[in-house]
Amino acid sequence: MLYKVLVVDDEAPVRDLLNDLLKREDCKVSICATGEEALELLKKDTFDVVLLDIKLPGISGLEVLKNIRDTDKNLPVIMITGFGYNEDLISKSKEFGCSGYIGKNMPVAQIITTFKQFAKSAKNG
Repeated sequence: MLYKVLVVDDEAPVRDLLNDLLKREDCKVSICATGEEALELLKKDTFDVVLLDIKLPGISGLEVLKNIRDTDKNLPVIMITGFGYNEDLISKSKEFGCSGYIGKNMPVAQIITTFKQFAKSAKNG
């Protein structure tokens, strides 16, 4: 197994795509649709990497990231953004310690390459 990954996105097609892509890369994947679900899963289980949508209903991705950093400074969190690279959100998520970004509009091969690059560099610290 390459990585144990938590995917958090409110859009089912995005969750399904990332789930399929990561499983093909020999990752063990857990998926959820809300920040609240993500925080519950993170209390019960450990993950190597979190793929986290910035824009979520209820608790935002930034709030989830802040919560993760309060309990685990080293867990790689890669933000997923669907609305381009909003500089304000990006600078805030960097401030909160995200490991990198994946755009929902990226080609599939680039999503996997980017994921591996950020996950590997974050794991190697």
